[in-house]
Amino acid sequence: MIFRQKYLLALLGTLLLFNSSLFSDTRPNIILVMVDDFGHECVESYGGESYTTPQLSRMANEGAQFNHAHSQNICTPSRVQIMTGKYNVRNYTRFANLDHSEYTFGNAFQEAGYATCISGKWQLGGNAETIKSLGFDEHCLWRINGANDERYVSPTLLTNGKSEAFPGLYGPRLQQEFVASFIQRNKSKPFFVYYPMTLPHYPFQPTPDSDDWDPERNPRFNETLYFNDMVSYLDKLVGELIDLLIKEGIDENTMLIFTSDNGTDHRIRSLHNGLSIPGAKGKMTEDATHVPFLVRWPAVVDKNTQINGLIDFSDIYATLMDVAGINDASQPKNNERDGHSFLPLLTGEQQEIRDHSFCWYMERTDSTNIKSFIQNKDYKLHSDGRFIDKRADRFEFNPINDSELLEEQKELKAKFKNQMDYYLSLRPERIPYNNSQAIQLPGVLEFEAYDIGMPNVTYYDTSKGNSSSGFWRREDVDILSKRGRHFVTDTEAGEWLEYSIQTKQAGEFSMTIKYSAISDGAIHFEIGGKPITPSIVLPKTLSEKTTSLSLFKTLSLPKGNHIIRLVIDRGIMNLDSLFVRQKK
Repeated sequence: MIFRQKYLLALLGTLLLFNSSLFSDTRPNIILVMVDDFGHECVESYGGESYTTPQLSRMANEGAQFNHAHSQNICTPSRVQIMTGKYNVRNYTRFANLDHSEYTFGNAFQEAGYATCISGKWQLGGNAETIKSLGFDEHCLWRINGANDERYVSPTLLTNGKSEAFPGLYGPRLQQEFVASFIQRNKSKPFFVYYPMTLPHYPFQPTPDSDDWDPERNPRFNETLYFNDMVSYLDKLVGELIDLLIKEGIDENTMLIFTSDNGTDHRIRSLHNGLSIPGAKGKMTEDATHVPFLVRWPAVVDKNTQINGLIDFSDIYATLMDVAGINDASQPKNNERDGHSFLPLLTGEQQEIRDHSFCWYMERTDSTNIKSFIQNKDYKLHSDGRFIDKRADRFEFNPINDSELLEEQKELKAKFKNQMDYYLSLRPERIPYNNSQAIQLPGVLEFEAYDIGMPNVTYYDTSKGNSSSGFWRREDVDILSKRGRHFVTDTEAGEWLEYSIQTKQAGEFSMTIKYSAISDGAIHFEIGGKPITPSIVLPKTLSEKTTSLSLFKTLSLPKGNHIIRLVIDRGIMNLDSLFVRQKK
């Protein structure tokens, strides 16, 4: 394919004249559509046989289809990676959260003068102000703050800061209309739309196009047979977007991207090139990360373009910056990005932009269960040593034994191992373990809500396993569960727990502790290894029922984010909670 020189010259001229008010801004518009739980095996143009996707086929026919595109294996990791251009090993904190100090593609587009919008699924923590701080002028979102109810029938959505329920209406339709309105209102200037669509994620339900659509139906209804209907509806929405761009006369200058956040839900089986493929979302196999990736951009991308170069989600950020002519080199964390622009693949200037892709995954409920792999188009090395020929072993049942490796395979495996060691070395020291939501102080610190992590990093407990009757997390901290509450119990001298806290302002704070103890005990608090309180005596109590004890000790805390350590000095106690109040 030959890159269109006329367009290149026009784009260059636009970029040179961008800051002059004498000239109109004709930089390309960009729409990034990312659906939810939809592997490549579901799409007709990729060999899918179970569902009809004429509009996605239209995109492939009118633009480019990437045949080796990889996401992360589950939603939040993909959303963090796509927005920041970084492999998760650098900045992933916990499920359903994006570190709000990160600089996103929304920030970059907004600072470059683009109108910015996000509509669809959020699930990254924060509130309406968070959305603005991450670079989006307008939003219509499910899964943010209190707007966490139903996503399909009668949804609750947060629209430009206002949470509103929509009885009897269909969430994906409402969010599509929001995107359409934004495009129509901003078509005279460059815009960026990030559209993480909620479809076709579980629960599987009828759509307004289904024969048995019923807006009064229990919104929690679920039946896998409706997955087909949901695929048809998302396909229809994509077609409507294309038609809107044509109607508004902006399709030539608009880059439309379609992809998915990860593979298909495990409840779904789909025919793909004659094979029955189980959904692999959450796994570390090929079908967990191999996603559809289509680009329609009539001014630049030739029709029916098949691209066989390897790309992953870290490349999207770099590509969008390249397409828009945005230089974010002045952004402090720019050198931490891992992506490469795939614009040269779209223009035919290059056939490959990378020779490998990296995936780092932390299980959503257990930060001690971390997996990773390095792969190219043909082979994959898992962090546990399994070496896979993806061409011969799609489901990864039969790793190649070292004794069976050919010489070139040995060399590739060794190269992969070195690359993986490099990526793993990039993990910031505390992030793998300090991935809990910061506790706001003044407020209540529940003692069992210590930072998710590992022994000797976020906690130290002298006894192996949970010696009490409760189960809290998969860690060796003694937890007692009683009457619907949890207590740190069976304490011993020298044990400690750490807590991420955030204080809005510096000041002096008073404390009230709820606990019980069979003998006198004592505790103290530290920040950065330095005590911030003396040893505080907790007198024995008459029963196992918790007792509130006001501590006439002052806790001095600076403003900002900190890690506070609770240290057991002596005594066997049940520790319930700490109430922290700011002194007047």
